Amino acid sequence: MQRCPCCNARLSGDSRCSRCGADLGRVVSCEQLAGEWLSNAWRMMCAKKPDIAAQAINRSLSFKQTQAAQVFRQFLVHHQYRALYEGLAQQNWQNARQTLAVLRALHGNNETLSRFQDLIDFLSVGDAEAVQDWQGRSSL
Repeated sequence: MQRCPCCNARLSGDSRCSRCGADLGRVVSCEQLAGEWLSNAWRMMCAKKPDIAAQAINRSLSFKQTQAAQVFRQFLVHHQYRALYEGLAQQNWQNARQTLAVLRALHGNNETLSRFQDLIDFLSVGDAEAVQDWQGRSSL
């Protein structure tokens, strides 16, 4: 933080504003926590743990809405949609459901995600019925 949020004075790095005397310790602490959680989100994404990365980026944004965190969140959303499409294409329903859970953590529950859930449920039941039909025919 370069300026006091109360009086807009330039800050020298102290926890109190030299002009108005506002205690900025908690604000500075929130900024530091936001940066730490953003770093954690990045590490978890690199470790291929997008579910934990989503939780970490949400925590970072709860402390401070930085542009870096918002851009990373959008990157994570884009990455998860791509993973969802891959899971659907490969008919990996468990992976698709896990990816959908990460997207819900990032977006909340919305119409698009509900429709994807319905699609996954429909297709996975269809596959289970097809397997049962095939097994039933092969035993004859």
